[in-house]
Amino acid sequence: MEKEYKWRADEWVLGQALLWASSRIGSQSRTIHMKSQYFDTADGLLRRNDAALRLRRENDRSVCCMKRRNTSTPAGMRAHEEYECDAQTVAEGLSALPDKGAPRALCEQALAARLETICTVDFRRCAILLQQEDTVCELALDEGMLHHNGRSAPLCEIELEWIAGSEEVFHALAADLADYLSLTPEPESKLARAMKL
Repeated sequence: MEKEYKWRADEWVLGQALLWASSRIGSQSRTIHMKSQYFDTADGLLRRNDAALRLRRENDRSVCCMKRRNTSTPAGMRAHEEYECDAQTVAEGLSALPDKGAPRALCEQALAARLETICTVDFRRCAILLQQEDTVCELALDEGMLHHNGRSAPLCEIELEWIAGSEEVFHALAADLADYLSLTPEPESKLARAMKL
């Protein structure tokens, strides 16, 4: 289960969030160029099943991921079922994802169907690993572009994702960051915003 907070940002806010993170004990950062292709069938097989399917290049790594939405979450937080595996193609990923816990029937349906790229997202991520006591989370500062049907729009956002440890500490870190920068929650995923273009 992926648990994260997501907020709107601009370049100045990203810089301030980086300063907030670097002032904390136990922070480590790395920069990743990410290019995501999202897939579905013409009749929306994955969308009808509340699922998103993407193949994402992360620097030199290629990862296939399926997400399914879980709406029973605290205010301001997003939670998804998330399954991923290393894969060079979406077909390779769909073959392997059931072993990671993804719904086998849906993966098999998608494999048998005619999948097409519905949108792409190309961005740079500054990923900062934060640790407080036994709690570990990742702060992601994302800046790039959303693309759909020949149209494009800028992407600029902050995510804070829980990795391990106390969820109470995770929520407290999120509240501290949001209060410090007066952040506005971003209710929509990258996929949802790209599809609106």
